[in-house]
Amino acid sequence: MTTCVKVLVATASSNLQKLICRMLQRSGYATDEVDSAAAALEAARTSRYEAVVTDMHLPDCCGATLVNRMREAGVATPAILLVEAETPRVREAASALDATRCLRSPELDRLGEIIALVRAGDDDAQRGEA
Repeated sequence: MTTCVKVLVATASSNLQKLICRMLQRSGYATDEVDSAAAALEAARTSRYEAVVTDMHLPDCCGATLVNRMREAGVATPAILLVEAETPRVREAASALDATRCLRSPELDRLGEIIALVRAGDDDAQRGEA
């Protein structure tokens, strides 16, 4: 990548956070890490990110609520929700929240690729079909 793309990573698990950040940094992304929804919302409101990656289990609320709060605050940054299992109900809820993508834990190795597709405006990536 020729430009530094910044991604916000919000997870409660420091191990998961380190794993995601290492993977993204190896793919050329810069990362900011936070461990709560409140910190993620503040960062998303005050800094420019190309994507926000959050898991569903944050200490102060779930990742879906974080995305909802971001949208209510006018933050349109693409959001990728990390989920255990992507069921039709999870996908429907993510769509209602205007989350860009749900990503199951086993797919983490595709995170860099998915962020690149989302940034390029790929419709399949935004529907979760990448």
